[in-house]
Parts: sequence; structure tokens; C-alpha cells
Amino acid sequence: MVIFLAGLQGISQQLYEAASIDGANRWHRFRYITVPMLAPTTFFVLVISGIQSFQVFDLAFVLTKGGPGDATNTMVMYIYNQAFQFFHMGYAGRDRVGAVRDHLRVTLCQHQLQKRWVHYEND
Repeated sequence: MVIFLAGLQGISQQLYEAASIDGANRWHRFRYITVPMLAPTTFFVLVISGIQSFQVFDLAFVLTKGGPGDATNTMVMYIYNQAFQFFHMGYAGRDRVGAVRDHLRVTLCQHQLQKRWVHYEND
């Protein structure tokens, strides 16, 4: 939320004023100014959150060990169990590589979509 707040504060008030003069209501200002101008911030937050999701292991393992009924089992905990509890090193390696590949795909897709971002320079 702090990152989004910083992104919101980076949007020039001149854009909102110009849209108000042109007759845009709140919804149009949000849809056509705020959301496009927050696209780089959203990209950053999604990439960083995806990377952090691979690091969720210690708290869930110490508190619940994935239980009850795998309710708190994370992807990293699943890979850990495959490797060190069931000794399926091949499955664990495959799943880890697949997880990194999937995250890389999403990141590259978002990176390609950045060409559609609105670029505004405040003079």
C-alpha cells in the first residue's frame, strides 16, 4: 500500500484538473488517468509479490507444517516435502524449475504489456 501511495502521489494534479475542465467525472478520471498512470507501480508490485511468494516457507512450516489437511501448504513447502520427506528429488527439481519458469513467463508478459503504458512527462 505504501508503494501504491507513492505511485498516487507521483501523478500530476494537472492531469486531473485538465480532465475536470474537459468534463470528466470521477469514474473517468480514475479509469483514464489513475489506472494507466499506476501501471508501472502495479507492474513492480506484482513482480515483487511474485518473488516473495516463493519465499513463504518458514512461518508456515514452524507453525503448522502444512496442516491441517494441507490448508497452509505453500509451493515451497510442497517442494521441500517432495525432496526431503519423500526423497523425490526429481519431482522437487521439476516443480521448482516449473515454478520459476511460470513466474518468468508472467513477468515477461507484463513486461511486454508495458508498451501500452501511458508515458507522461511533467514539464
